[in-house]
Amino acid sequence: MDWIFGRLACGSTEDAELITPSGMTAIMTLCEVPMANRHRLIHYAHLPIPDEVWLPPDVWKERVGELAHLLGVCRLTVLVHCRLGVSRAPALCAAYLMHCGMAPDEARDYVQARRAVTNTHRETWRGVMEWWDGYGKSTR
Repeated sequence: MDWIFGRLACGSTEDAELITPSGMTAIMTLCEVPMANRHRLIHYAHLPIPDEVWLPPDVWKERVGELAHLLGVCRLTVLVHCRLGVSRAPALCAAYLMHCGMAPDEARDYVQARRAVTNTHRETWRGVMEWWDGYGKSTR
């Protein structure tokens, strides 16, 4: 698990399974198969994103919106994870940073600098960029 900023972390399924409730108040899983919510005091959101495929902008709009809600309105500390924490979870973290005002390349580099294993699949990133072109820019 790696911290993107104070209340947003990015990681793998293993990170999510090993997490203890202290400090983390929400887990957002992007895996297609939901994991068991073993921590009753942690908010659990299952918002699946298939791996290594293009997804339409509406999917990214929904995922970014939910993450913004958890971080902003609910003021939770969120771990976003996918199976390995290499592509989908970093892509969503970067999309959230874009939603907050970062340029796409800056957001992707920012996440990469904090989570060295990041290797976003080109089709996944294409979907993020289509969301950005259609919806994301208007949220700034």
